Amino acid sequence: MSLQTNSSDLPPVSHDTTAPQPSRKGWLSTIVNGLSIGNKIKLGYALALGVGIFGTTLGLVLGDCYQQRALKKEENAFKELNLLYRLQTSILQTRTHQQQLIPLVGNPELYTEEYSHITHVHGPEIQQVWSQLQSYTKSLNYANRNHADHIPQLLKTYDEVAHTYLQQLDTLLQQIDLSPITAEKIVIARQQLLKFTNSELALKFDGITDELVTVINASYEELKTATSEFNIAERMRLQIIVASILLSIAIAALVAGLTSRTITRPVKALTNMAQRVTQESNFDLQIPVTTTDEIGILSDSFNQVLQKVKSLLEEQKAAALRQQQLQEAQLVQSEKMSSLGRMVAGVAHEINNPVNFIYGNLEPAIHHVDDLLELLRIYAQEIPHPPLAVQNYADEIDVEFVEEDLPKVLQSMKFGADRVRQIVLSLKNFSRLEEAAVHTVNLHECIDSTLLILNNRIKKGITVERNYGDIPEIEGFAGSLYQVFMNILNNALDALDEKDHTQEPPKIAIATERQDNNSVVVRIADNGSGIPPEHQAKIFETFFTTKARGVGTGMGLSISYQIVVEKHRGQLTCQSEVGSGTEFMICLPISLKSAEVSSVKSSSSIYPSCELSPVKISLG
Repeated sequence: MSLQTNSSDLPPVSHDTTAPQPSRKGWLSTIVNGLSIGNKIKLGYALALGVGIFGTTLGLVLGDCYQQRALKKEENAFKELNLLYRLQTSILQTRTHQQQLIPLVGNPELYTEEYSHITHVHGPEIQQVWSQLQSYTKSLNYANRNHADHIPQLLKTYDEVAHTYLQQLDTLLQQIDLSPITAEKIVIARQQLLKFTNSELALKFDGITDELVTVINASYEELKTATSEFNIAERMRLQIIVASILLSIAIAALVAGLTSRTITRPVKALTNMAQRVTQESNFDLQIPVTTTDEIGILSDSFNQVLQKVKSLLEEQKAAALRQQQLQEAQLVQSEKMSSLGRMVAGVAHEINNPVNFIYGNLEPAIHHVDDLLELLRIYAQEIPHPPLAVQNYADEIDVEFVEEDLPKVLQSMKFGADRVRQIVLSLKNFSRLEEAAVHTVNLHECIDSTLLILNNRIKKGITVERNYGDIPEIEGFAGSLYQVFMNILNNALDALDEKDHTQEPPKIAIATERQDNNSVVVRIADNGSGIPPEHQAKIFETFFTTKARGVGTGMGLSISYQIVVEKHRGQLTCQSEVGSGTEFMICLPISLKSAEVSSVKSSSSIYPSCELSPVKISLG
């Protein structure tokens, strides 16, 4: 294995190819020196961890062995004492209740209660504990312990005493008949009970408790011994674990020192190069890779990182350039719209003056024509036979047609002048692209004015259906909203132009509705060609367009999205199906101040007042 080092830190390389003597370092040194840095580190950590794990495991196993043995012995001693205490208590309680029967013979209720305690509680308890003690003395847990045979001796000595005592007592109690109770029966029952109390069997039954005192004391001493052994085992377990941990720490420190000496020098060269790159910010620097070990791999990776950083910096510059281009495009678009607005405002102003002159003189002209026609009518009545020249000229100009058609012509001129005034008004409204302050906006007027401007495209066989709801005026910027409606309606007209409408006529449906206390929704749907699913997620991105080069700029919907979402705190969404059409849904808050307060309070949505329903406008 070759390591990159400074020549001043190492002795001169010898060209003597004589094989080294194995006796100097031994076979272990030869194996270790032949390992790579990674394998040396692995070997060091493996030794440290191995010693630690082995020592700790050994300590745990040995300690747990002693501890479990002592714990088992302690648990058996507790179990033994518990059984003995239960047996002693039950025997004493049985004798006490049996003796209490004598004075209670005259009280049937108390007598029955005492009788029930013996037959239903203490008697079964004695038999159960006696049986458990017999099973316990025959188990391996009892056989493996070194103690005196007090319990087996007790069970053997009094094997049938407890059972016989309880059986004879139960027989006696059943023989005693106190119904109906009389003084003679009470005396006889007391004599029988007293005789049983002083019987040899009862005295031998009492002897069990005396013997239990000795057995319990012996068992208690065994419990104390087991507890002491458990504490000793616990201390031994802790000592073994602590000793193994300390030994592991010492070996790990020794291995860490040797490992660090092995990898310090090549890593230092890598560190110096990293510092140089940081200080000079020169990502063209490269570390010479002369080895194939971990340091060589690390150096190669470092070189790749430098190249990656250099590539990322270049990408960052390119992204900044794209952002600058985007801002410039938006600025150009805004300037275009501003210039268009100023031009439209100027044209509208110039057209408005002569139109107003024409419109203002039409009404007097109509009155004058009506007066002249009335004069002709009176003249025809007063002079039924005018001169021949007058009669000939009247026939030449078809005076009757003139009388009928002239008012219609004047009314048509008035209608046309009014139409021109409406178009001029729409142009003036559209020219207000940049407002300084928020003001009230009538969405219906915005939509109607936009449709009026686009009338030249709409009248080519396209039906526009207006389904206006009862919505209030909103706070916003009318010029910006004109721009939104113009972009969306232009896209709808383009989609209708692309589709073959042999089966159904082209149609645009516009609907408005109030959604809640502070939002209104405008839906614009068409039955055009639709938008492919792969394009629907990108339609609001800047510069994205599906139109031919030179036709679409990819700015319309992007700017519309910014106007609705960022400027008006609303939402703009789109639903489309290829071949069926497209629907744009615009949700706008009625009050911008309420929308801003809602957006601050809400953590789940930026614009919580707008929640659009997915129901499409019917185009049937």
